[in-house]
Amino acid sequence: MSDWYYGKENTQHGPVSDLEIRNLISTGEITEKTVIWREGMTDWLPLNEVQELQASSGVTPADPVAQNTDTPYVSPKTDSARPPHGMSIPTDGLATASLVCGILSVTLCGLFAGIPAVICGHKSLAKINSSPTPIQGKGMAIAGLVTGYLSLVISLLFIVFFVIGLGTAGASGAEF
Repeated sequence: MSDWYYGKENTQHGPVSDLEIRNLISTGEITEKTVIWREGMTDWLPLNEVQELQASSGVTPADPVAQNTDTPYVSPKTDSARPPHGMSIPTDGLATASLVCGILSVTLCGLFAGIPAVICGHKSLAKINSSPTPIQGKGMAIAGLVTGYLSLVISLLFIVFFVIGLGTAGASGAEF
C-alpha cells in the first residue's frame, strides 16, 4: 500500500499509511473537502472524489463537473531531475576527460592537454544542457574549461616571451 498525503489549513501533512488515513477519516480529522494524494494519482483530490476511500468516509462522490483541483499543495512525486530511489545519475565521460586534461595541462603538458580539455568541456556542457534526462558533470566540465583555457593562456604567454627573448638576444649580439 502507498503512503497518503493530505492538506489541512494550508499545510501539507504526510506521509501516513492507509490505516492512518482511514482512522483520520473516521475520527473526522479529514473531511470530504480535505484534499488528499498518493503515488499513482495525477492531482490532489477532495476526499469525496477518491473512490477507494469512499467506504471509509461514508460520503458520496462529488459531481465531476464541479471539481476544483487547484490546491496549494505539491504532489510529493519524484522530481524529474532526480532518479528513482536506488538509482544514480550518470556522470558524463567528456566532463571527466575535460577535468583530467585541464589538470594535466596546468601541471604538466600545457598546450597539448589544454586543447583537448577545452574541446571536451564544451562538448560535455552542450550534451548536459540538451539532454532530456539528467546527467551529472557540469561542474567538472566547467573546471576543465577553466583549467584548459588557463593553460592555453600560460602556454601562449610563454611562447611570446620566449620569442621576444630570442629576438632581444639576437639583436644585442649575444652568443649562445
